[in-house]
Amino acid sequence: MTIAADPRLRARKVAVAREAGHRRLVALSAGLTAVALLVTALVLLHSSLLSAKVVHLRGAVHESRAEVLAVTGLSAHPPLADLSTGAAAAALERLPWVASARVVDDWPTGVTVAITERRPVAYVPLVGGQATLLDVNGRVLATGVPRPAGLVALSVVGGVGPPGSTDAADLPALQVAADLPPSLAARVASVAHGPDGVQLQLVKGPVVVLGDATGLTAKLTALSTLLAKVPLHAIVTIDLRVPAQPVLTR
Repeated sequence: MTIAADPRLRARKVAVAREAGHRRLVALSAGLTAVALLVTALVLLHSSLLSAKVVHLRGAVHESRAEVLAVTGLSAHPPLADLSTGAAAAALERLPWVASARVVDDWPTGVTVAITERRPVAYVPLVGGQATLLDVNGRVLATGVPRPAGLVALSVVGGVGPPGSTDAADLPALQVAADLPPSLAARVASVAHGPDGVQLQLVKGPVVVLGDATGLTAKLTALSTLLAKVPLHAIVTIDLRVPAQPVLTR
């Protein structure tokens, strides 16, 4: 004898199956919606709508805006999502005048570039009244520029490299040039680094031997005192390697 199934039980099974199917459909629909939203967001992030359209440049005096934009890639207005601020800053710091750089994205369409430039402390004379500028680290900042007032000439053997290169051979002389007070710098024709250390050639005066760059404040103070109190017209050399015991040679 066959027992008929309870219609209510069958209806319940059908309802449960439909509910499960509905849940799967809702889950699938939600997943597809999430994927669509993600794809849309990615497309938007990498589109021109969120690109570097406005660049705020600060601190650049000797490096042109066009050069800054070119080396960072900002001249192409890249999407901010594709911009590596660290790589852009590193590219800027390879420019001759840039000591440090910071690049910050300013969503949705801006970028701020802040530059700290190097300071020239001496120059290498060139023909025709031109010069090559150097900073205290031996970095070549510019070449073929007019000789600057207020800086001393650096006497070097041979030439120096192109802008952006670094020559460490004359670092002691450059340190002295950077530390010269204006009153002394005006009386120094050139600074050089040789076998006896750093030497200053005074304008229409003797050669001043400073030795290494240690105790520089005491050495420069002694030189200022001598220039103020001692007639130097017959003096050929002033040895200040021991500043408390200067040696003057006729």
